[in-house]
Amino acid sequence: MSPPAEKVPETAENDEKSEKIEPIEEPGKSGDISVETTVEGAQEYFKTKKMRFGPIDYQIVTQNLNGPCPLIAIMNALVLKGKITLGKDYVLPATGLIELLSNLILAKEPAEKEQKEIYESNVDAVIRLMPKLVNGLDVNVKFSSISSFEFTPALSLFDLVAVDLYHVWLPDPQFPDQFRLISALNYNELAEKVCINDETVETQIIKGFYEDSISQITFQGLASLLQTMKDGDIAVVFQNNHFSTIHKRRNEIFKLVSDEGLADEPEIVWETFSSVDGDSIFVNADFNNFKPTPQPAPTVPQGSTVIHSTIEHQDDVEIGVEARPSSAPPTSEQQAPPTYEPSGSTSSRIPTSSGIQKTSYHHQNVTTPRGSQERKGDSGKNCVLM
Repeated sequence: MSPPAEKVPETAENDEKSEKIEPIEEPGKSGDISVETTVEGAQEYFKTKKMRFGPIDYQIVTQNLNGPCPLIAIMNALVLKGKITLGKDYVLPATGLIELLSNLILAKEPAEKEQKEIYESNVDAVIRLMPKLVNGLDVNVKFSSISSFEFTPALSLFDLVAVDLYHVWLPDPQFPDQFRLISALNYNELAEKVCINDETVETQIIKGFYEDSISQITFQGLASLLQTMKDGDIAVVFQNNHFSTIHKRRNEIFKLVSDEGLADEPEIVWETFSSVDGDSIFVNADFNNFKPTPQPAPTVPQGSTVIHSTIEHQDDVEIGVEARPSSAPPTSEQQAPPTYEPSGSTSSRIPTSSGIQKTSYHHQNVTTPRGSQERKGDSGKNCVLM
């Protein structure tokens, strides 16, 4: 069976209303803005990255360790939807991003009087929220569905820019008692019950769910996300106290890689999002597994004399000096360039019937480097649950 046709995303080239941020000539200097965009604390700047999505090149925002994950996730989702366009500057200020987002919201004012009143009420709350986007965003998930959150101005922001917000923290209906207790709660209520010091069956069930899904992700949540999103959709997911831009392609979910440390790596664009263990595989713009470029072999300076030892198994090479035997000759594996392959990985990435793996990825190709995995536990600082 041929793969289903992909949904072609809206692009900035065919969207006449696409907003654009102009290049920043000097840090700290910006044009007039239509709303208050003062950022709480010191001004922050963020690197951009050029990436290809389909046939079009886009400029996205990257995030440092303590960057404003909700602002970046929303901006990148809007960029890939073709609603806004970032300049080609290597660095952009936080105030410029907030200004661009604010102007996009103000341009969506409806013509109907009844809708206009609701819109103005929501916009007023969202505009006051804007400066806080740099420091984070409080949300309170509900465990009834992946799109259920307690209503706050933060949710109005996602509604006004037409970006879907999901989480992947759901109880499993295969465990009726747990499902009945957890699905009726939100996170704040769950936290209160977890802190109760008693030994009742109800409290132990709730504590067990919390401890087993401490990263705010479950198999049921991933399966529901895969079922809810349509092919070609772009959205934002809240997981492990972090907001990320996600995309569904051919029955698989991918997270946009927005780490600042990978801003200069054009071949790392997305990472798979189908494991509750945090394992993922980097892929390029064509959604093929990322393969590191082999390290070039060292070159011998011109005019130097290279003398090889005639001793059996001796691989030492010294410039201008006769090689000497060593106690432990290096093997070919020691001479090979480093790769990102996990130790002991043997099997291929094969999704289950629901499209979600219930075990960690084991793949002979390249997986997420250890350095990048650090953000799964500590990135998204201040992007916390209420």
